[in-house]
Amino acid sequence: MHTDKLIRSALLPGIFYPADPEQLKSEVRMLAMQTEQMPHSGCAIISPHGSFRYSGLLAAKAWGSLVGANPSIIILAGPAHLPYEEGVFLPESSQFDIPGAVLNVDVSFAEYLLARIPELKKNDLVHLEEHSIEMQLPFAEHFFPGVPILPFIVSGRDEKTVATVEQLFEEIRVCVENQGVLILSSDLAVSNTPEECDKLSNEFIAALSCGSTASFSAHDVSRHSFCGEPAIRAFRHAYPESKSRLLAYANSAPFREGSDELVVGYGAISFSR
Repeated sequence: MHTDKLIRSALLPGIFYPADPEQLKSEVRMLAMQTEQMPHSGCAIISPHGSFRYSGLLAAKAWGSLVGANPSIIILAGPAHLPYEEGVFLPESSQFDIPGAVLNVDVSFAEYLLARIPELKKNDLVHLEEHSIEMQLPFAEHFFPGVPILPFIVSGRDEKTVATVEQLFEEIRVCVENQGVLILSSDLAVSNTPEECDKLSNEFIAALSCGSTASFSAHDVSRHSFCGEPAIRAFRHAYPESKSRLLAYANSAPFREGSDELVVGYGAISFSR
């Protein structure tokens, strides 16, 4: 099946971020101006995928820590928020669209990985209805314009799924060495109160700092709390020597319209080799 003309259309322009191309570019530039360049660029980040209003600055800070890298590919790992079957899904589409830009998927590399790892699946349905990767694309276009992407969705949390993601990361590491950057799209805790949200989120962040995977893999995962945890856990297995650094943290409490609205934690976290 030829996929060169398949384009994954943007889902959330005008909802989570501006629909006007120039306004989108302007807003991303303003967010990027508030970031701090690291002495040495990171190799991977955890970046949130809330709306620009809620977590856009946090995402910009995470992406800003990669400035100085010269990647040949951007690896984007996002969680599925809808109840699909367990698995790890590469796209059928060869391009991902956002207002004013089209990002190219490295189709050849995707096909190579599908041949190397039989457990990987190729299905656009998961990608078409999922926002976790889409919310990273305006930053990919701003910080690394023209660099191809390899997006994949992780659906489910069982050990077989995590093992597939780990194998995928290990294969990517062998193939691209230091020529790629890894984007782990994830929000943190989802709780009823800001205090509980911050407590659980900080425990998760602390577990990342100590390099342990067992210490955060059992966190409460109800209501999509720590939605990107399976990919983060697999990353820690595949890159055990990487060191994490918390760049910024916030929660959604200031934007709540009512006291009964759930609170979401957002972290910008960088990993260095």
